[in-house]
Amino acid sequence: CAVHLADAGLRVVVLESSDVPGGRARSWADPATGLEVDIGPHVLLNKYANMQALLERLGTAHQICWQTEELLTVLDRGKHLRCKVGGLPAPLHYVRNLPQVLRNVPLRHLLSNIRLGWRTMRSSPRELMALDDQNGRDYLLSAGVSPGFIDWFWASAAMAILNVPVEKCSAASLMRLLAQGLGHNDLAFGFPKVGLSDLYAWPAIRVLQRNGSEARFGCAVNGLVRHGSNVTRVTLADGSSVEASAVVLAVPPTAIESVLPRQHSLTKTAAGFEPSPYISCYLWFDRMLSDARFWARPWSPGCFNTDFYDLSNIRDGTTGRGSMLATNIIWSHRAAELSDREIIDATLAEIADFAPAARQANLIGTAVHHIPMSVPCATPGIETRRPAIHQEKGLFIAGDWVDTGLPFCMESATRAGALAAEQLLAERGITAKLALATPVPGGLTKWLRRSDGPDGF
Repeated sequence: CAVHLADAGLRVVVLESSDVPGGRARSWADPATGLEVDIGPHVLLNKYANMQALLERLGTAHQICWQTEELLTVLDRGKHLRCKVGGLPAPLHYVRNLPQVLRNVPLRHLLSNIRLGWRTMRSSPRELMALDDQNGRDYLLSAGVSPGFIDWFWASAAMAILNVPVEKCSAASLMRLLAQGLGHNDLAFGFPKVGLSDLYAWPAIRVLQRNGSEARFGCAVNGLVRHGSNVTRVTLADGSSVEASAVVLAVPPTAIESVLPRQHSLTKTAAGFEPSPYISCYLWFDRMLSDARFWARPWSPGCFNTDFYDLSNIRDGTTGRGSMLATNIIWSHRAAELSDREIIDATLAEIADFAPAARQANLIGTAVHHIPMSVPCATPGIETRRPAIHQEKGLFIAGDWVDTGLPFCMESATRAGALAAEQLLAERGITAKLALATPVPGGLTKWLRRSDGPDGF
């Protein structure tokens, strides 16, 4: 948001409570190894138009390693399922995976999704959002999906992408993902070759500085000052203040109550957003374990990690001579009472399931990051509670949790920043088109999908 506003000629001051930029998508040098680690490994999609546009603007788009050979590898019951897309128009692009999937999943379980897929492809965005009051599992069962397939696939999809169990997630959030998955035959994952702060945060700050704007660190905001209906300044935790004719609160919902009064409508809205905690592990080995960049395990209450990244195969030789692995334990309540040693031991065993060489390798370093909120939980009712960006005169909000038409992710946060900049400029009489549209499903689904009307997709 700040980059867009500075590019438009405004003087922007970014007030950051931490001494490191990036918030929930930041990086730093690990104190034991000196190597760059993220708060947790992140993955991008090639459909993230706003994020890619930002990286192009910052000159760091080349720092994404795109996995185009296959979408991902799933370790299921000791077998490596290599999922690929392409070859046929959407939604037929998954057909090429049937032979290997049928080795693990009965055909009747797969066929139980036909009615669900047809209904989803035929639905308009507004019709999908009308499912927000239902949870994912109940809606899948009502659509005829077998319990076995829900446990095998949908439980994993909800956890990996929405960061919440399928029985606790919004059916609207889940079906929006299905609509996108059925509508694109060219999906690809991308992995940052550098730490997240170096990918976008520090480059953005350099852009601000070149444009006469600035970022101040260790500056926690604790309130807004108004003159009549206009915001005139923000107050800081140290007792000082900064003049501001407009304010964008680019913070997570958990931080709103520290800035706005308890009776403010946005404070009440933000209180309804539940954090999804996660634990990210980093493990350094004395040798290379495999040539894989990324793999996943199906969700199971008895397991811990869902996604695994060998950064040594991603970061172009900047991770040392052996493998540097990063993993995510999503919705990490089940590991909350474990010690870091116990978490590492469980993670090491799960890595060895995929890469047996880990059993002979020496573990030369570890780090465990406990993150209270990866993203907000996509619980039933959350989509209709996501707040508007323009709250009142001179006050805007941005972040992955606002109403962007996207799941909680970096693309949602980036689009929110562009939308906030658009609307702030509009309040000043400046017309600018900065935010790029959300992805529109194509292929055969393009012709099946109902429209919301002239202003909808």
